Amino acid sequence: MNKDQNTRCLGPSPPAIRDVGPYSTRNTAKGALLTEVGQVVAALARGMTVDQVRDAVLSGSLLTQRSVNSRKGIWDRIHYRYLTHRLDWVMSSLIDAFKNGAHAPEFISLLYLHYALRDRLTYDFVTEVLWHTGYQTRPLVARNAVLDLLDAKAPNHLEIARWRESSRVKLAGNMLSALRDFGVLEGIQRKFLVRPALPLSTAAHLLRILTAEGNRGRQVLEDSTWRLFLLSEQEVAATLANLAREGEIHFEKVGTTVVLQTPKHWEGVP
Repeated sequence: MNKDQNTRCLGPSPPAIRDVGPYSTRNTAKGALLTEVGQVVAALARGMTVDQVRDAVLSGSLLTQRSVNSRKGIWDRIHYRYLTHRLDWVMSSLIDAFKNGAHAPEFISLLYLHYALRDRLTYDFVTEVLWHTGYQTRPLVARNAVLDLLDAKAPNHLEIARWRESSRVKLAGNMLSALRDFGVLEGIQRKFLVRPALPLSTAAHLLRILTAEGNRGRQVLEDSTWRLFLLSEQEVAATLANLAREGEIHFEKVGTTVVLQTPKHWEGVP
C-alpha cells in the first residue's frame, strides 16, 4: 500500500447511503423516531425481512399509531433513513448495536450517523455550522441558525425559494429537536451544543462507509463526515489509532504521512 493514497479508487458504484440530492422538507414532521426505529430493528433482529416488517407496520401489528397514514409516514421515513439501500452489513450493524439497548450510545450514535447522511440539510448544518461553533462552552443553538443557513444556501439551492416560511420554521425546529434526541444538543426550550458519543463500533461503521465510497489514506482523515461527531482531524487520528489497537484496521500517521489499511471486503458494494 502506498504511504499516502490521495486518489479515489475506481470500481463498483458506492452504496446509496449518502444523500447528495437537493435539500428536502421531509423532516418537517416525525422527528428522530427513536422508539419506532427501535421497534423496527427489534423485528429485524427476530428474523423478519424488511418487507415483512413493512407489512407489520402498515397493518398496525408492530407500531401503535392509530392512523394508517401516520404509520405509513413513519415507515417511509425509517425506510428512507436506514433501509432503502438494502445493504446487509448496514442492517447487521443496526441489529448488533440494538443488542446493547434501545438507548445505548452504540445504537443512538449509529442512528444519528445514518439520519445525517440521509438528509443533506442536516449534514450541512452540523458539519458547516455546528462544527465551526465549537461545543466546549455549550453554546446556545437557536432556530435562527438553521434559517440563516437556508438563506446562505438559497442561491445554490433553488428548491429553498419554493418553501413557505412556515415550512422553513417548522423544519428548523424539528431539526433541532431531532439533534437533541440524538445527543448533539441538550435542552427543551433552549438547546445547547454538546458533543455526541462516538463508540468505536460506530467509528468503525463510519470508516467502512468512507472506504466503500472510495476514500483512502488522508482522504479518510480529512473527510467532513467525522464532523458529525464534532471531531478535529487530530481527534479523528486518535479514533483511528484506537480502532487499530482493536486489530480490525492498520493505521499510522507520522507527520503528513498516513498509512491506513482496512479489510478488503469493506471496499465497494459488498
